[in-house]
Amino acid sequence: KSIFPDIVVHQREIPNNLLAIEVRKASNHQPPEHDQHKLRGLTDPHLWFAYRIGVFLTLGKKNVTTSDVYIGGVLDQSMSGFLSQHLKDVGLAT
Repeated sequence: KSIFPDIVVHQREIPNNLLAIEVRKASNHQPPEHDQHKLRGLTDPHLWFAYRIGVFLTLGKKNVTTSDVYIGGVLDQSMSGFLSQHLKDVGLAT
C-alpha cells in the first residue's frame, strides 16, 4: 500500500529521508490514529522509508493544539515536550 505524508524533506538520489510531517485541522473529526500509525511506520528504522523524524501537528484556528515527534518508530516524549514548549514560547501553542 502506498503512503503519502503531507510534507516530506528528503534527498531522492541517495536516498536520505529526513523528515515526514502529518498535519490536520483541529476540526477534523476523524480519529488521529491513522496519521499517528503512518508516522510510526515512516520512522521505523526497520522499514523501507526510515525517515529520521516524524512530526504530527494538529492546527487550531490560531495555534497548534497537538505536536508529537516520532523517532525510531515510536512517540518520543522528550522531543514532543521540547517541540510543544518551543511552540508555546513563540506564541504558536497554548
